[in-house]
Amino acid sequence: MLFKHEPQSAIVLRHGGQIYAYLNQCVHMVRRLDCMHDAVFDAEHEPLRCSMHGIVYDPATGESLSVLCSGERLDALRSMEIDGQVYLVDKRVTGLT
Repeated sequence: MLFKHEPQSAIVLRHGGQIYAYLNQCVHMVRRLDCMHDAVFDAEHEPLRCSMHGIVYDPATGESLSVLCSGERLDALRSMEIDGQVYLVDKRVTGLT
């Protein structure tokens, strides 16, 4: 996908029955959350975890739960689910709620 005119990847997940989407980029360093391993969840499947430095994020808010990056958040992407299909939505598109 393009994000601010640059190619990026996204993390899309279902947590607590809701769909969440985030830019796949750690707030600690400009690295993909899955840069070292293909997984971004620990064995209990919560919370999100950067595979390089272990920075931990709340999957529902994107907020960092790690002291090192306290107060920072993953970049949330607008998403919607229609008939079981998940879509990332450009915020510039009008007529969507």
